[in-house]
Amino acid sequence: NIFKKRKNRQLGRRMTTNNNGEKYWKLAKIVNTMLLCSHIYLIIMFFMFQVRLMVFVNIVSILVYLINYFWIKRNLHVFFGNAYIEILLHMILAYLCVGWNSGFQIYTFALILTVYYCDYLGQKIKKPSLHPRTVSILAGVLYLAFYFISSRIKPFYDITKWHAGKIFFVINATFVLVYIIFFMENYRKIVTGTEKQLEEAARRDELTQMENRRSMQERFDRLPELAGTDAEVGIAILDIDDFKKVNDTYGHGAGDMILHEVAQRILAAETEEIHTCRWGGEEFLILAVGKMAYPSLVNALQKILGEVRTDRHDYHETDIMVTISAGAAKRKTGEKIEHTISRADDCLYQAKENGKDRMEVS
Repeated sequence: NIFKKRKNRQLGRRMTTNNNGEKYWKLAKIVNTMLLCSHIYLIIMFFMFQVRLMVFVNIVSILVYLINYFWIKRNLHVFFGNAYIEILLHMILAYLCVGWNSGFQIYTFALILTVYYCDYLGQKIKKPSLHPRTVSILAGVLYLAFYFISSRIKPFYDITKWHAGKIFFVINATFVLVYIIFFMENYRKIVTGTEKQLEEAARRDELTQMENRRSMQERFDRLPELAGTDAEVGIAILDIDDFKKVNDTYGHGAGDMILHEVAQRILAAETEEIHTCRWGGEEFLILAVGKMAYPSLVNALQKILGEVRTDRHDYHETDIMVTISAGAAKRKTGEKIEHTISRADDCLYQAKENGKDRMEVS
């Protein structure tokens, strides 16, 4: 049983990785399409202004991005490498053909952003791309080189008679701006989603999928707003009886299985008034908040104890049966929640002393 659960967890992790991969591959496809469309537009512009060399160059660029659709899922190294090299070479040739005033040099900024972003995506699916620092430094050096030689080297094509330099500059600036906004927006979504996942992971116990002690402590801190003035607050602490004996007899794999399956019984008792968590080790804590919270808590405990008592846990074709003991306390007026927890813990100790598989209340 425990091996099946581990296999399911591993399968779940692989499915999550595959889902992330699909998401990033889809994003890479969108980027590739954006670059392809931009070159289709540029080939029209270069043809209009009779920059024949760049017409040919953009035809080659279009072929590169058409081929890149093939590489997106097969080898991201090749995909990223093709994109970087194409952008660099196109930028250099366009600068030489139409000069500084056309604005092709500003693609270096988009390239720096892209190389870091693509490296981030590559690491997410365990396929890192080129070294971002190296490529970024080269792009920055190239930009400065364009600036210093702009007054010494004349463009291959004179497009001043059509005022094409201004037109190209506006087009290129727009492309770069849209490109940067697109990447930043997607990066923001990824970071926000990752933060939410991390926050959720920090609140959950991995084995039982219950809230952890830290998460329950946050609920305690919010008790004044949760409980109000006339609401009851009840605390219960549950402990699996003779859990060490289970580990010693059947191994920690069996212990993990028992913890997980007992936790599912406790989790099933959750309502709007009842909240559960793994308190530590084989101990669980239940917080009940509401007008009739304490009777609801006691009823839930009775049900949990009865269900766990009759459950058979199949481990390597061996049935393992366990029981749990519980202690419950109702918070007194003005009492700190720590004192209520302490009284519930005392009740748990009394239940253990009185024979286990029982509940004591205060």
